[in-house]
Amino acid sequence: MNILSIKRYFFPCVFASILTYNTGCICSTRRELNTKNEEMKNVKLDLHLKEKTIADLLDRLSVKDQEIGQLTDELHSARVIIEDLKSDIEKLREIDVQVEEKKKEVDASMAESIPGNVPEVTPETKPTAAVEEENNE
Repeated sequence: MNILSIKRYFFPCVFASILTYNTGCICSTRRELNTKNEEMKNVKLDLHLKEKTIADLLDRLSVKDQEIGQLTDELHSARVIIEDLKSDIEKLREIDVQVEEKKKEVDASMAESIPGNVPEVTPETKPTAAVEEENNE
């Protein structure tokens, strides 16, 4: 065979083999790209779900913060009410002590004004039937 005929058949064969190899690579690359694309879609979906969960958690946290604020306000007002009640109790104790002192003063002044030699008066009692029989015998 002649070198020219070899050149004539050799280059198309080499070119065909390179073309076939590249086509195979393109197909495998396309499959890999499709796989990667699916993985990216899954990751995006997962990311979207996590963003939604985070937003829900932030909303719940905001609600809980508001509840904590309300409870803190209620606690503060309860403390103020407790302090007011404590002062009212203290005032009532003072008044009770003053009333007791006044009672003692009144009792002492009444005891001084009543003479000591006045006989005590007892109400008359009617004799019972047994006592009358004893008196009759």
